[in-house]
Amino acid sequence: MSDALEHKITFDPPRYVTFKPVNEEQIKEIIIANTHNQAVIFKMKTTRPGVFKMKPVFFSLQPNTKVGKRKIKDQPIHRLQKSIKLHYSGCPDGVKPNLKDRFSVIMAIVPKDAPADMDVEKVWEDQKMQVELADSVRRKVLRIHYEGYEVPVDAPEKSEKKSKKGKKKGGSRDNSVEDAAAGHHKKFSAAAHTNAHGAGTPAVQPIVYIVYQGLPPREEVETK
Repeated sequence: MSDALEHKITFDPPRYVTFKPVNEEQIKEIIIANTHNQAVIFKMKTTRPGVFKMKPVFFSLQPNTKVGKRKIKDQPIHRLQKSIKLHYSGCPDGVKPNLKDRFSVIMAIVPKDAPADMDVEKVWEDQKMQVELADSVRRKVLRIHYEGYEVPVDAPEKSEKKSKKGKKKGGSRDNSVEDAAAGHHKKFSAAAHTNAHGAGTPAVQPIVYIVYQGLPPREEVETK
């Protein structure tokens, strides 16, 4: 279900939005459409909420239900797709744009227990609903291209569930430090064992001191 969702939501433009790196307000538009046979809820995020605004932030799209090539129920077009306005406050004179800027579209299949007249923002915040949303939550990254600079390259996208799990574990950096430390410990232990058998003396386990460095601060700031 969740894997199908990634291919059933379309974006226009599909990869990035282009702005001019000048000191003036700009507005662009993206169209998000639902071709899935289930209703989907969305929320918009950005790396710099003080510079970029999205309207609307929370919304839902109804299912586009079909049997073969025949629609079971025709949905009004405004219920199958949504126009999102992206506001950019502009780039101050003499300041280079942040090439890591981006928008994120978080999406999930509507839970079965969600009321017909649901408030999408409350559904995202409800703890009970979050449990039902967890398996289907996906994120689409729309990067920002500034005129005069290289077009941003897409990075592999991850589900929200896996992303959050990685953050709780502290990321791959801590794991690599632990793995390296374990390898050194085994190497010293093996050497001590060999010396012990050769000299006929008891093996002495070395003391390994491991210094953990703090993780770098998060670059992305996600807000509603």
